[in-house]
Amino acid sequence: MNDAGPVLAVTGLGFSRSGRPVLRELDLALDAGRITLLTGHNGSGKSTLLRILAGLLPPDRGRWHIDGTPGSSWQEVRRSLLQRHCYLHQQPYLFDATVFDNIAYGLRRRRVPRREIAERVARALRHVSLEPLRDRPARALSGGEQQRVAIARAWVLRPRLMLLDEPVANMDKPARRRSIDLINRLAEHGIAVVVTSHDPQHGELRIRRHLHLYQGELSERRLRTEAASASH
Repeated sequence: MNDAGPVLAVTGLGFSRSGRPVLRELDLALDAGRITLLTGHNGSGKSTLLRILAGLLPPDRGRWHIDGTPGSSWQEVRRSLLQRHCYLHQQPYLFDATVFDNIAYGLRRRRVPRREIAERVARALRHVSLEPLRDRPARALSGGEQQRVAIARAWVLRPRLMLLDEPVANMDKPARRRSIDLINRLAEHGIAVVVTSHDPQHGELRIRRHLHLYQGELSERRLRTEAASASH
């Protein structure tokens, strides 16, 4: 599935911390089914931007359209962002419970019927290739496996946008490869995906757009495939 059109559009987005501008009048549109790479040095504001887009941090200003519908107030926008978008930290927090219960957590909070929870969690476990570990304590898993549990916990809620903060940092090559394959499949399911990194080299990640954040401003960077084509 690859839905056309912007899942989220925001213009004039600004945010300051202790009087210092962190984000300066940013314009951003994110399309369904596309992976956007967001780069920038440590402290450039990447995580801040993701937290705002997830509804976890109020901006100073900005005009929002969510699935084409304008937001009239931050309270209204925040409610929509929290319902439709999922933010995953580099080191995801998992509950002291089984893999199954961690993935089912959000569905239970939304009072989804028990049978539907079982079906959706089973699909999520297949999606992230963790079926054999469903009854294992989630905190006993490897770092890469824990990241896949966190992605499954978000994916099972059927988000429109997933915001992944350094999702493959500090992973060995096999875990990195599995996580990148999983992120690609999120986009195939029509989810808009933003991946942050200070390293633009992501191999098999099917990036459709590369944005760079520097001194509070966003600029478009040429994709490596485009750069290679231009050199021939």
